[in-house]
Amino acid sequence: MTDILLAAAAGPGALRAALRSGRRGGTGPCRVAVYDPMPERIEQALALIDRGEPWHGGNDLWFAPRPAPPGGTVFLFPGLDARTGPPPDDVLRWLGRPAGPAPRSTGLADRTRATLHLNRVLHTALLRAGIVPDAMAGHSAGEWSALFAAGLFAEPAFDDFARTMGAAPVPDVVFAAVGLPAEAAARLAEGEPRVVLSHDNAPDQSVLCGDEDAVARCLARIADPEVPRRVLPFRSGFHSPMLAPYLPGFSAVFDRVPLNRPAVPVWSATTVAPYPDDETELRALLNRHLVEPVRFRAVVERLYRDGARVFVQAGCGSLTRFVAATLAGRPHLTVSAGSATRPQLDQLRWAAAALWAEGHAPDLAALGLGRPAVHPAPSAHPVAGAYEAAVAAVSASVETVYRTWRERT
Repeated sequence: MTDILLAAAAGPGALRAALRSGRRGGTGPCRVAVYDPMPERIEQALALIDRGEPWHGGNDLWFAPRPAPPGGTVFLFPGLDARTGPPPDDVLRWLGRPAGPAPRSTGLADRTRATLHLNRVLHTALLRAGIVPDAMAGHSAGEWSALFAAGLFAEPAFDDFARTMGAAPVPDVVFAAVGLPAEAAARLAEGEPRVVLSHDNAPDQSVLCGDEDAVARCLARIADPEVPRRVLPFRSGFHSPMLAPYLPGFSAVFDRVPLNRPAVPVWSATTVAPYPDDETELRALLNRHLVEPVRFRAVVERLYRDGARVFVQAGCGSLTRFVAATLAGRPHLTVSAGSATRPQLDQLRWAAAALWAEGHAPDLAALGLGRPAVHPAPSAHPVAGAYEAAVAAVSASVETVYRTWRERT
């Protein structure tokens, strides 16, 4: 496991002294977390402490001069994403469970099964780490993960559901993500009866769905070359009227799943409200979810109005970025328990570290955090320290801008 340094103190001065001395742990509202704390990363953390402004994860550093504002915690479950992360075998070993079989292909069925499996494992791991939600929501197929995680879908039905849900026939249509708000993206499809807006993800991203040639014409109408646009590497027709003729195959799977009362509310991105208690209404909503647009931006706004302030992604995807874009300028916190690039257990530990830095109380001992320092403290010479801090601040800022650009393109 990758080392993560955690340190806390009463204020920035004391926290700076703790890092300089190599001391970890401590108590107090001023906190820092450093992933892979080699000396150069410590210098970057010191630069952030000197600036005194919160820093939320850029360059794998987290600094909170004070606890985050109180508010509810929401688990967000991603659906199929263009990026797929490593399997959660390391998390399963940490949980004391056997690793699952390796995905056989990148087809829709295997992608769906792998996504639901990863979401499920990370949800279990978050609870084991003492991180619990007040509500849940999902994006596209991730909404099914939320229904299982909350207990609304009976747990024994998971294996059959995950195996069969992605195997039903689907239309041969494409999805294209565009860096435009939903209203502007919908205008691109005017005059194209076989293209619809399928996802309203954030103020700066929407998704069109339709016939490949027609979607290509829509993308060609984007005059600004700086606007991101990308055809996604999977086809399903989910969240569009094109799926309607194929709906019976999915309805049959839904009908086999026993329903229970959920432990926490699950919010629908179709109705922008919690799933209903009435079974008839609920099963009808499961079908609507597949042929109507995903209104993820609206769900985030509604959850925020209801008091949610912490959004934890239980899977691998772009939901934290969608939340950040939607709630820009308003106090909130986003962390992801899954990663497209690093081992999943390392990412889970990093998510817990970030929450701890913001004043939350995950089970650090269970995750092997808070160990004694193993890296030498950086030089304490004031001139060298000032120079290194300035360079570190620039480096951290450049890294954050680059990562944001990569996510948007």
